[in-house]
Amino acid sequence: MAGSSAERELRDFVVSRLRELFPTARIVHELNVAGTGSNRIDVAAVTRQAIIGVEIKSEKDTLKRLDEQWDAFSKCCHFVFVAAHEKHFAEYREPWMSDGSPSEIDLNHPAFLGVYRRRRHCWRYPTPIPQYWSRAFDPFKDVRLQPRASALLGLLWREELCDEARRHSVSVGSRATRHSMICEMVWRMTGREIAEAVCRQLRQRSFAEADTPIADEGGA
Repeated sequence: MAGSSAERELRDFVVSRLRELFPTARIVHELNVAGTGSNRIDVAAVTRQAIIGVEIKSEKDTLKRLDEQWDAFSKCCHFVFVAAHEKHFAEYREPWMSDGSPSEIDLNHPAFLGVYRRRRHCWRYPTPIPQYWSRAFDPFKDVRLQPRASALLGLLWREELCDEARRHSVSVGSRATRHSMICEMVWRMTGREIAEAVCRQLRQRSFAEADTPIADEGGA
């Protein structure tokens, strides 16, 4: 895959970390958001029921587009990480912290610096941040919150939507558009069915760079 050696090194770290957290997931590189478009998830781990996206910021990158990327990825992923070089992190101190207490280390971006709930979404490289309880990520509980159903289905191509509509007995016409199919599927299917449908298709789709396709039988 094209990219600087710095990005490749960070990408390799991300893949290794995802395999530790989600050993049965399929790893996909450069996953388009909404099927096509300019926003791409750098690395995604696709389990049978969840999509975990990672945005990579190497030492040669800036954080200028992070707001836009975070918003787009959060709509269609069950969890999003930002894996960034340590140059993008800064120390942060709450006003109430005593002089003897250590500073927090956060991503140096307005949406993350000093924002407690975002700390477990950040990976620092090459020197990791100590993983105490406030930064702990649970690979089972933390991927249970469903993203927006329409955005999740928007990751699929038209033929993939048709396949899942038939599987779930959702009636769509032969000339139905992607938009109309997504609307009907959101109305007729449960959140779990939609998550499993999207994951099933992404796990078996051919990508330019990804793990070997996985054909999952049935549902969960």
